[in-house]
Amino acid sequence: MLLINGKSYLRLELLGRGGSSKVYKVQNNNSKVFAVKKVTFSDMDETIIKGFKGEIDLLQRLNTEDRVVKLYDHEMKPTSVFLVMECGEIDLAHVLNARLGHPLDLSFVRYYATEMLHCLAAVHRHGIVHSDLKPANFLMVKGMLKIIDFGIANVVPEYTVNVHRDTHIGTPNYMAPEALLDANQFDPSAPEGVKCMKVGKPSDVWSCGCIIYQMIYGKPPYASYNGPQRMLAIMNPDVVISYPETGLGGIEVPPNAINLMKGCLQRDPSKRLLVEQVMNSSFLSPRSVEKYFLKELIENAVRYGVDRQTMVEDLEIDFLTDDVWNKMSSKMRI
Repeated sequence: MLLINGKSYLRLELLGRGGSSKVYKVQNNNSKVFAVKKVTFSDMDETIIKGFKGEIDLLQRLNTEDRVVKLYDHEMKPTSVFLVMECGEIDLAHVLNARLGHPLDLSFVRYYATEMLHCLAAVHRHGIVHSDLKPANFLMVKGMLKIIDFGIANVVPEYTVNVHRDTHIGTPNYMAPEALLDANQFDPSAPEGVKCMKVGKPSDVWSCGCIIYQMIYGKPPYASYNGPQRMLAIMNPDVVISYPETGLGGIEVPPNAINLMKGCLQRDPSKRLLVEQVMNSSFLSPRSVEKYFLKELIENAVRYGVDRQTMVEDLEIDFLTDDVWNKMSSKMRI
């Protein structure tokens, strides 16, 4: 039994653990089910404790967002903190692991990538950078994907803003190069001995690109490297990410999916796609036209060729292509 702010919760099962935290599935006196995150502060320094307290502040700030897991209650105790939150059914990490034995399903990728990006857009609207996006931090709650775990998130609207960290950084598999690079450099303006990490919205987009890459190929871009070599590979501009033409099960990967991943995984944060650009990309938001439009297009092309009776120059083809593309865009499903 757990007692939080005078309310009793029956522990049903341990949902997960990580470092100094445990998450339990619990039930209150009205038989409602919640998730309780317990973080123990023993053997922690003040910086990490501050991070967990910051998670409470951010969850309260984001409590009106449907795409963020709800915080219902919390209690700070001398050596621990308890958070009473929504209880989900399954996280994205388990979903992706279950797909490993199956061939690439583009509809699956589009659905979960779009759900994930809706979560990220909700957080970025509040000027918050999550800093530790990974499949395990996306939770399915009653059919809707939600974002969880704001332990090292910060209110930093631009990637050029410094965020002081020391030992508590994100998950290397999904961390952007600029985050790892700056985590290994000292900032003279930071407190003595504290490393500085520059993170921002583009860093979260990189993490989402890594997750989409995993959906398509079965593993993140740098998963073939182990331990410290992985971090070095991410930081090294000479290590180029490969984009095979086939994904899980030997299924062909569409060029627009590869272009999308490349746009998310640009090393230069200023050249990386924005969340809105990713969501509106041709892979996640395919163009669709009706049959009558195709009929009209073919009819006009045939008539144009008959009327001209001469070879069309390349420049004119480019002009006609732009005209057709603009017409298709006007009928595009966003």
